[in-house]
Amino acid sequence: MQDVQESKQNPKDEQSQDASESSKDTEGEESGEPEPLLDADATDEELLDVLKDDIHVVADDDYVAMVKAFTEETDEYAGDIYQLEGLYTTEDGFPYVTRTVVDGDSRTASSMPLKYVDEEPEEGAWIRVTGIVNRGEVNGEDRAVLETVVLEIMEEQGQAELSAHGKEIS
Repeated sequence: MQDVQESKQNPKDEQSQDASESSKDTEGEESGEPEPLLDADATDEELLDVLKDDIHVVADDDYVAMVKAFTEETDEYAGDIYQLEGLYTTEDGFPYVTRTVVDGDSRTASSMPLKYVDEEPEEGAWIRVTGIVNRGEVNGEDRAVLETVVLEIMEEQGQAELSAHGKEIS
């Protein structure tokens, strides 16, 4: 008699088994994974719109200090999204976003290396680059880089020369 009881199935078990079998059939459709925010053919504008709340825009007055901070304290900023404007330059074949820092008669380049630039603009073009601060290899050296998410060529050039002391250059 005991054998008969063991062979009986609980109707709830049968329903749950049917449910698990049907979920296997739709596994690709409802895998619980989040839907992508954008299609693979999304525009740069659409991507920037999705990221807008996470982008830290670097103002002209903060450019020199921020590039210095990225360089000296890379781990503090790694993984964060920043947007900088400057001249597109290359050095030894490596792309940079660059501003010139003026201190009296002295002029020094303040540059941030760029990784993953798909379409390189002309040397000296004014760009706005949105990217993720990280560490990367630049000409054999491990240093701070901006991993490019979006690079825009701007129609109007901004302030290429910045004061080393935060004052406006006349």
